[in-house]
Amino acid sequence: MKIAIEELAGCSGCTIAILDLHEALLEIVEKGEIVYAPVIMDVKEPPDGIDIAFVTGAVRNRENEERLKQIRKKANTLVAFGTCACYGGISGISMLDSPEHLIQHVFRGVTTTRPDAVIPDEVPQFLYRAFAVGDLARMDHYITGCPPKEMYLKKILPALLAGEVPALSKKSVCSECDRIMGSVAGWKLKRRHEGVPDREHCLLGQGYLCLGAVTFGRCGASCPHSNVPCHGCNGPSLDILREPCRDIYNMMIRRIADLTGHTETEIEKEMYDVAHTFYPFTIGSLIMEDKGISKIRDLVRERSR
Repeated sequence: MKIAIEELAGCSGCTIAILDLHEALLEIVEKGEIVYAPVIMDVKEPPDGIDIAFVTGAVRNRENEERLKQIRKKANTLVAFGTCACYGGISGISMLDSPEHLIQHVFRGVTTTRPDAVIPDEVPQFLYRAFAVGDLARMDHYITGCPPKEMYLKKILPALLAGEVPALSKKSVCSECDRIMGSVAGWKLKRRHEGVPDREHCLLGQGYLCLGAVTFGRCGASCPHSNVPCHGCNGPSLDILREPCRDIYNMMIRRIADLTGHTETEIEKEMYDVAHTFYPFTIGSLIMEDKGISKIRDLVRERSR
């Protein structure tokens, strides 16, 4: 069996997550040969006849688009691996600015560059927006996570290599969290730097904007367990993904209203930086943007002017 890992617009953390399987990785290489993976081996192009390929990162420029189409043609099974591949991820945030300004800033606007620095001609052309890989090519499977967590990869990867789909939880982060609900009297929205959260009670109930209720699980609620509010890096929960009338923003507002007894209008007045707070991992997804109730399109239009 030939196995490949393609890298698009991402940080390579998803490939490192596979290496972090340690001894369990030996079981994978016993079943097949990794023939292409730019981060871990010096092979410039994917060969023909790949049995299963994992594509990480979003599609942000022409090169990403070309490489995605190429790996789709060469692989019998293609897996969107990680939240950037599944929903556009952090690369989608670049849609809040113009491509021209982004290029100027990277090559001329930071402390390690010069204002008159030469912008290389070979920089791949930006697409007009970021895309999740499934927006541009057919995917056979999706594995979310930023990056996907080791405890689940140990179950998922051997099953996929065997041509099977493992039975795993499809619930939200809240289902994996052991916190209990405390008093919500006098509830007020808090920024993350305000105070130190109580480690026993629900972070949302304490006023911290924890997105666990609207985020797909399979992370072991690792952030809430570390006393950090969930920021949605696993992508939307399945109820939000499947239902046209449900969106990350509107469902969070509704759930806070149900929890606190405040009106949705009152709660919305307290919200801040909606693009980076609610959509940092999904703003590049056409599936999420095309929901009639989503705020993504308006946010992009407003910020990129």
